Amino acid sequence: MKRLVGKIAYDGSGFSGFARQKTVGILSVVEKIESALRSMGIEDEVLAASRTDKGVHATGQIISFCVCHQMDIDKIKSLLNQKLYPHIFVKNLQETDMLFHPRFNAKRRGYRYIFCKDYLNPFIAKYISKQDFRDKKLITQALNLFLGRHNFGYFKKKGSHTKDDFREIFLVRFYEYRIFSQECYVIYLEADGFLRTQVRLMLGSVLAYSKGEIGLDDIFLQLECKKRIFTYPVSGNGLYLARVIY
Repeated sequence: MKRLVGKIAYDGSGFSGFARQKTVGILSVVEKIESALRSMGIEDEVLAASRTDKGVHATGQIISFCVCHQMDIDKIKSLLNQKLYPHIFVKNLQETDMLFHPRFNAKRRGYRYIFCKDYLNPFIAKYISKQDFRDKKLITQALNLFLGRHNFGYFKKKGSHTKDDFREIFLVRFYEYRIFSQECYVIYLEADGFLRTQVRLMLGSVLAYSKGEIGLDDIFLQLECKKRIFTYPVSGNGLYLARVIY
């Protein structure tokens, strides 16, 4: 046996998320990949660096699985791209150490959120979120509040259980970007890990502050786990798992 590691991109709009879900009838990304692998005689479980939410996309998800030693890696990659087209694309695939785990070996993960103020062309509406805001400076001000190591227990989905809610945010960026002649805005967050729905709740609170709906003190109180004030995550359609760093 040998273990392979690959970088993949996927359109999350038609999936229930990356991980298997209890909901019947809505396929997850991992189920789609494992189904394609089984049709090739590969029965191993697919491991991943991050379990993205329903509707969230990826340009840099990392996956890993084992195959028989004699199987040709280039052929596996080619067949996977044939079977997964057009929703999932394997960017690269190579052999790695048998003990490698894409989730537990990851040092950092980066998410990119793309949004704009205007109503969108229907052909790109699944991939860019429409969000209103008043002041770009306020977005940067609120984002900087998250830098460092914090307890994000009040910035995770209720009912999700974790042993440790502390995460460290290493980098936040906010910048303008044009996509198909559309003036868009991008928020990039990089951390040692994220709790379930954490990114979407953080972004929701940042945009709410920029519109004057909540104050900076409200975000701080929630970040200190003193009061749960903002509970509305942004939609997943503009969010991308952009990179995983090892």
